[in-house]
Amino acid sequence: MTTLTAGSMEVFTPDVAIPRKRQEIIHKLQNVVAPDIFSPRAVYDGKALLYSPRPLNLPAEGAGNFNVSLSAVLPKSGITQPRGVFNVKLAETIGDAVKTADMNRLIHGRQADTKTLTATNLLQLLIRQDSNQRYTNNGRAYFTPEGKRAIGAGLELWRGYFQSVRPTVGRMLVNVDTAVAAVYASGELIDVCMKFLGKNDVRALALDEKSPDFRALQKFLEKVHINTATTGKRVKTVHGLVPAAGTFVFMKDDKEMTVQLSPKKSDSPIVVPAEQCVVLPGQLFKRKIPDHLTKDMVDFATVKPADRLRQIVSGDMGTESPVKGYANSEFLVEAGMVIQTNPISITGKILETPVLWYGDGKDMRPRDGAWNLKGVKLRTPVPLECWGAVNFCPSLPSKQVEQFMKSMANVCRTLGMNTSPPADIVSGMGNAVERSLDALLKSAMGKGLDKKKMMVIAILPARAPAIRTRVKHWGDVTQGVLTQCLCEDKVKRANEQYWGNVGLKLNARFGGYNSLTQSSAIDALRKDPFIIMGADVGHPGPGIMKPSITSLVWSYDEYATRYAAFTSLQHPRVETIEGLQDMVKRAIIAFGMRNRTSPRRIVFFRDGVSEGEFDHILKIELSAMKAAFDDVWKERNLKDPKPTVTFIVVGKRMIAPETALVTVVLDLSPMRGLPTLSHRISISKVMQPSKEVRTRPACASSTAPDVFHATASRSSHYSVLADENFQNDLVK
Repeated sequence: MTTLTAGSMEVFTPDVAIPRKRQEIIHKLQNVVAPDIFSPRAVYDGKALLYSPRPLNLPAEGAGNFNVSLSAVLPKSGITQPRGVFNVKLAETIGDAVKTADMNRLIHGRQADTKTLTATNLLQLLIRQDSNQRYTNNGRAYFTPEGKRAIGAGLELWRGYFQSVRPTVGRMLVNVDTAVAAVYASGELIDVCMKFLGKNDVRALALDEKSPDFRALQKFLEKVHINTATTGKRVKTVHGLVPAAGTFVFMKDDKEMTVQLSPKKSDSPIVVPAEQCVVLPGQLFKRKIPDHLTKDMVDFATVKPADRLRQIVSGDMGTESPVKGYANSEFLVEAGMVIQTNPISITGKILETPVLWYGDGKDMRPRDGAWNLKGVKLRTPVPLECWGAVNFCPSLPSKQVEQFMKSMANVCRTLGMNTSPPADIVSGMGNAVERSLDALLKSAMGKGLDKKKMMVIAILPARAPAIRTRVKHWGDVTQGVLTQCLCEDKVKRANEQYWGNVGLKLNARFGGYNSLTQSSAIDALRKDPFIIMGADVGHPGPGIMKPSITSLVWSYDEYATRYAAFTSLQHPRVETIEGLQDMVKRAIIAFGMRNRTSPRRIVFFRDGVSEGEFDHILKIELSAMKAAFDDVWKERNLKDPKPTVTFIVVGKRMIAPETALVTVVLDLSPMRGLPTLSHRISISKVMQPSKEVRTRPACASSTAPDVFHATASRSSHYSVLADENFQNDLVK
C-alpha cells in the first residue's frame, strides 16, 4: 500500500515570519539547494511540516541542516550565516505514515479519526500548493491584483479563488469558489498614509502622538512590510511611528513623519523617514474592514451567477482559475492526479415556501424570496407611544430631522402601530454622546413617559462606529433603554419602503410579532413545547491573545420567532463551548418561567465546526446539554420527560450555488509513490434559490444525514450529528 511520510521543520534561522517567504525558501531548498534529496518533491504546509512520498535521504540519519540563499549566489558552507542566507533544519517525525487506506476508510462512511483528517489535509495541501507558491494567499484562498479596486483608507480589493477538500460517500469533493480579500495599497508609504487619512496635503501627516489619527495610523501600519531606500530589497517590518523622530532629526520641508523599524529583541530601534519607505504589494489586511467600506466590499464581491460560474471554469477575470491550473500543477502531476473539467449537475428539491401570516387575517406566500407589504398590517403591532430622537449629524438641520421622524411615524401607523408624536428631538454632539442621550431621556421623563417603554432613535453620521458603540452601551448597559440607530446616508434618501423596514425593527424590539410562519415543520414542532438553539465561538484575530467569545441564542415562544441570548468568555482558540452547560441550564429555566412548562424538544444548531472536529464537539457539547437537563430536573424536582435533542452542525462554503465542485474519486492502485487518486473535476449547475440537496453522510456516522441548502444569499451545509426528535427522517 502506498504511504506518505512527514518531516518536521524544526526551525528557520533567522526566524521567518512571512508565510510567502517561508514558501519561497522551501521552494528553493527543493529545486536548487538539494534537488537530489527532494525528488519527487515534498509538499509543505506553510508552517512546520513537509510531506514526502518516500523517506528522505537526509545527511544526518533522519535529520538535515541546509543553508538557503534567496539570491542568485549559493552560500558557502560554514558556521557563520551570511546576510540573506537562511538555515533550515529538518527532522523526520515519529508519527505514522499517511496511507491510501486512510482516505478509503473515510469516504466509505466510517468514523473520522486523526489519520483520515491528516489524509484530508494532505489533499488540500496538494491542490493549493502550486497556487499558494505563486500568489498572495491566506492558506485557503489565493488572490491576484488583476482587476483590483482601490476603495480608500489605504486599501484595495483583490479577487481570487477559494479551494477546500470535503469528504463524501465514495469520493472526495474539492470545493472551488470565487473569493475577495482586502489588501494594503502598495507604493510610497507617504501616499498610503494620506489615503488612509483621506488627506491630499502631506502636511496632514504632522500629527501629535496623542492625536486619534496618529493612533489609528499607527495601528493600521503595524506589521506592514516595506522596503527602504537604504536597505534595498531587504524586507523590513513597521513596528511603530515616531511623530518627531526624537533625537533622529530628518528635515525636508516641514515637520516629518518617520517610521520605526525594530527587530523583536532589539533595544535600538531603526528610525527611517517615511518618504524613504515603500509598502510592498500583496499584503492581506487581516483586520475588520471599516464599516463605511462594507458596501464597497459587497459591491465588488457580488457577481451574477452565470459570470461567477464562468470565472471559476475559465478564469476570465484575469486570474488563472485553479480548475485550469490543476492540469499544470507539478505537485498534482507528481502525485499522478489526472483531472477532467466536465461539469456535473446536482439533483435538488425545491422546498415548499412557508406561508406568512400578517394582521387582519391576511396571508402571503413569498415568491423568489420577496414579498410586498404595501397595505399589510403587522400580526401583533405594538404601540409606539414613548419615543424620541437624537440627531448626531451636524449636516442635518432640525426641521429636516423633524420631517424624517414624521415620515417614519406615518409609515408605522400604516403598519398598525399606534404611534404618538416624539417626546422630543435633540441635537446631539459626537463628543458628548451620553450627555445628549441623557438630555432626551430627561425631557421624556419630564413629560410623564415611562422609561421602560422608551425607544431612542439615534441618527448617526456615515462613518461613526465609535458613536454607535457609545449609544448602544448607554442603552443596553447604563440606562436599560431601547435604541435604534439610523445611518445618515440612508435617512437622506429614505422612502416608504425604508421606513417600513425601520418599523419592522421597532415592532420586534417592543416584543410584537411582525408575522407568523405556517409550515409543516413548525406544525410538527408545536405539538410539544420546543426550543430552537444556536451556538458559536468567536475567536480573536491572528496573533491577538484575547479571550474567545461564546454565545447561545434560544427561542422562548411557540412560533420560534422570539429569541434571547447569552454570551460568555473562555480561553482563546478553544473550539468547544466551555460554558455550554450553564448557558443551556439558564435557557431552560428561563423558558419554563415564561411558558410554565419545560421543553420537550430542542433543535440545536452549532456553527463553526470542521469535519475533523465533529465527533469531539458532539461528545463534549451533547454531554454538556444532557448534564444541564439533569441539573434543572433535579433542582426543580420536575417529573416531565427530559428534552430530546437534534444536534446539527452548520457549515458555509459547502456546495454553494453557482460554485464549481471538484470530484476526486479514490483509486487504490499505486502510482508514482503518492496516495494514488484518479480524479475528475465537476462543475455544479447553477442552483436556483431555496434548493435542497440530500446525500448520505460524509464523515460523521453511517446514520446521520447531510443536507445542503442553497439560498440566494448564502449556501449552507447541515450535518445532523445526533437526532432524537426525527430519527433522521428528513421528510419531517
